[in-house]
Amino acid sequence: MLSYQQKLTKRLIKLRLARKLSQHEAAKLAGFCQPYLAQIERGVRPISLRALQLLETVYGKKVSSSLRKGVGRRGKPSLAPATRQAMKEMAAAIRSYWKDAGIPKPRHPQAHQVRRSSDPLWPMALHLSLEAREEVELLEKLRAEDEQFWRQFNSLRFDSWSEKRLLVRVGLLGGQMLGVRLNRLGCSLHVVDGLTGKRPGLHRGYVLKGKEASVVWCPQVAVKVHFGIVCVDNLLIVSAGARRVTVAVEVQGAPYHQDARRELRRVRALGIPVLHIDAGEIGSPGLVKRILLWAHTQLPAA
Repeated sequence: MLSYQQKLTKRLIKLRLARKLSQHEAAKLAGFCQPYLAQIERGVRPISLRALQLLETVYGKKVSSSLRKGVGRRGKPSLAPATRQAMKEMAAAIRSYWKDAGIPKPRHPQAHQVRRSSDPLWPMALHLSLEAREEVELLEKLRAEDEQFWRQFNSLRFDSWSEKRLLVRVGLLGGQMLGVRLNRLGCSLHVVDGLTGKRPGLHRGYVLKGKEASVVWCPQVAVKVHFGIVCVDNLLIVSAGARRVTVAVEVQGAPYHQDARRELRRVRALGIPVLHIDAGEIGSPGLVKRILLWAHTQLPAA
């Protein structure tokens, strides 16, 4: 499912092409620069209401009222009550961590923007099963009006369709998806940018609040270890009171996890609890609950 911003972007591109205008020509007629229009069309930058009105004048057509929901808004996303409670619990755990370890509060670069404008879920049934498609349809029904969720989810990158389906199933739990700073939440691994190997920006993930603990679940996290950079399929930070733990969930299956010795080397290098899930298990009932229960058992004793 595309977010309203992505749908609006596609509509504006179609209108511009129908008028046979280049980006430079359309931007000049609207009164702003070509790079700004390029960023809007690539999904890097949300469009303002003023810019939309100017483009509608240039193209000679107005977009529908439903697509106007894709007009960008400034500021941080509002937090759901459960998310706010989970983040407070995370904050309590990390304050204790900083106090014990004497680690100063880090500084971070600005968050990067969503760059994708395609719908990554529509061919799920082609690659997996009709049951997987039904899960996607249910997720789209439950999150139909959650613009922020779809902008975040559609920006995620995966190694396999099985990993993508796992994130769909986690999404059915109802947790809020946010951009989070893993090292600020007390991640015990050396998280880096997977392309540059340098200090990372935001990692998109679910924030879940349970009765006994809070969880941040982030997919595809690059981690620096002694022999290089490895990508963790799913990185979870679990907090309960002042206790916290970082764990990993790896989805096994050809061609990524065939070498047992290599996998053992990865696990030892990470130095955290790792749960291996076979790709064939992704559709099994209760899998996500089993993962969360396992993660909770890894918390240090009170």
